[in-house]
Amino acid sequence: MASQSGRAAQVHALVQSYDDPPAGPFDLVVAIESLAHSPDPGVSVRALAAVLAPGGHLVIVDDMPEPAAKASPDLATFKAGWQAAVLWTASQFVDEFLALELECLIDEDLTADVRPRSDVAVSCLIGLNRAARTLPFPALRQVLDSHRGGLALERLTSARLVRYRLLIARRPELQVS
Repeated sequence: MASQSGRAAQVHALVQSYDDPPAGPFDLVVAIESLAHSPDPGVSVRALAAVLAPGGHLVIVDDMPEPAAKASPDLATFKAGWQAAVLWTASQFVDEFLALELECLIDEDLTADVRPRSDVAVSCLIGLNRAARTLPFPALRQVLDSHRGGLALERLTSARLVRYRLLIARRPELQVS
């Protein structure tokens, strides 16, 4: 899109660890469906905030558990299948923004726009997943674990125990005296 709009020289996309971002400053940092995989979201958010320019924005879109999700066995299945050892709630992200003196501009629940399958469909797919795991193909196990984690996420989302959220934080402009 950047090249089609004539802005290719102004846009740089990089793929690397959030914990060790390139030196900024950046006007915009976007993390879509990725910080759930961070082994320490606090380290990741602090590293990203450190490279924001004054007035720069940090955008996070991700699955975030509600406190009641801890009691659900689906949460452990989701975390294991998606290799998401530490999942932060929206309030944990917002608290970290405040600690870093970032202004939280938007905290929006997008869950209503998520379309998980019916409980019956998810249950059928869990059964098929369980049956496929008995096949003698070790390489298939990781794919099936991920699939099973996704099915657990669908159940968590349907139960409103995990919310799909948009958070936008902004580094304040520099104060000129």
